[in-house]
Amino acid sequence: MKLRFLTLVVGLTYTLNAYSAEIKTSSLTPAKAPTTTLPKQCQQMFQEADKLISDAEKQPGIHTQVQQMKSKLSSSKEQILKMDLQIQEKSCDKGLIALNNLKQKY
Repeated sequence: MKLRFLTLVVGLTYTLNAYSAEIKTSSLTPAKAPTTTLPKQCQQMFQEADKLISDAEKQPGIHTQVQQMKSKLSSSKEQILKMDLQIQEKSCDKGLIALNNLKQKY
């Protein structure tokens, strides 16, 4: 169980890193004024990621990576809030798919 969970946590960290990089290199331009609310798919994606991080905190040997994951998640949220609504929706749809694939895989 611990190895399976560790693999999932490492995968989550990788997904957040890739997701963050995709946002930064997107050819789409961010909105001029940040929004204050997230679309439902973004809320769902961040709830899923928060749950995985919360579960990781309870696992011995994995808790050392938790702060890094929280930081990446927070950075992703900030970047998404600066984007246009349509871009937020598309980005979070991709993030949700990646997160769900990760969960199914492990």
